[in-house]
Amino acid sequence: MRLLIWGASPLGGWLAARLHQAQHDVIWLADTPLPFPLTGDFELVSGQAHQKVIGLRVLTEPHEALSPLPEWVIFAMPAWGLSSALTTLAMTAAPEKLPHVLSLQPGIGSLEKLTSLLGPEKSLRAVITREFTWHDTSVITNGAGGFVVSEHPQAAFIGELLQQAGLGKPRTAPADSLGWSDAFWRLHANALPTLLNIAPASVYDDPDVWQLEYRQLREAIMVIDRLNINLVNLPGVHVPHLAWLVQLLPPRWLAKVLKRRVCPPSLRADMEHKSGHSDAAYLNGAVAQAAYGLQLPAPVNHVLALSVTDVAEGRIQWSHFHNNLDYLQTLIRVASRHI
Repeated sequence: MRLLIWGASPLGGWLAARLHQAQHDVIWLADTPLPFPLTGDFELVSGQAHQKVIGLRVLTEPHEALSPLPEWVIFAMPAWGLSSALTTLAMTAAPEKLPHVLSLQPGIGSLEKLTSLLGPEKSLRAVITREFTWHDTSVITNGAGGFVVSEHPQAAFIGELLQQAGLGKPRTAPADSLGWSDAFWRLHANALPTLLNIAPASVYDDPDVWQLEYRQLREAIMVIDRLNINLVNLPGVHVPHLAWLVQLLPPRWLAKVLKRRVCPPSLRADMEHKSGHSDAAYLNGAVAQAAYGLQLPAPVNHVLALSVTDVAEGRIQWSHFHNNLDYLQTLIRVASRHI
């Protein structure tokens, strides 16, 4: 089985290394800069376990990695990098000759891009809740979390593949439920602390900041309910229970409960690394877009998506938002009048 792992993320490195160790014919396409000199020799760290990876084939040019075409492509870059990769893939062969593809991008929208190019029979997604980070020439994971694959005729194969990569036992869920469950989970203490440049836990301590966080979650719940989406549990994240808490608990109590569940905000990484891009459009932006189609108001998600994207792409200085809640509140008040 010839596999192409596309994306210079720590998740991409982990998957390529573990599947290489499982004797698959693997190429890791790291076409964006890595935090260490490019080589096929590095280390995987999970808890106290350390594994040296030797002999993994690593390429930086897509045309080399796609000749000949692999049987499967696993996209492990951020969601903002998927469109460019798909354009490159589309130019290599006619659609009917292109390989099966798996999206590991967060939020809503990536699977739809795959399907528009390749059709539903060749496109599926998975949500991975385990966290991976770089440290020198090592990929580190805490070992918590797992994965869920969208329901698909190829889901069993992908489940076995990800299990071989050490990500846990296979589970499946309907694609819409999986996508919105992932997006709702990732909304928590993410865009807001990123934009204001505060610690994620601070969202729940400041009443004014918490009010905006609460509003963005309620906007998402309204959209999910109107779309009749059945949220599903993700490994380590009880998403339906989380939604139930947001719907039923008084805001003051909810803040205390959610503060115990804080995770590092994923959107902050692109801001700090100055990648020039952001996945906010696939999280808060997906809520705002769906709300617009349903004629529901979602001004908080709308402003958060645009503001994070504008900062990431250099149209506005990040420092304008640092601890400047008044500025953000003004933008949301203006948006509320027009959405």
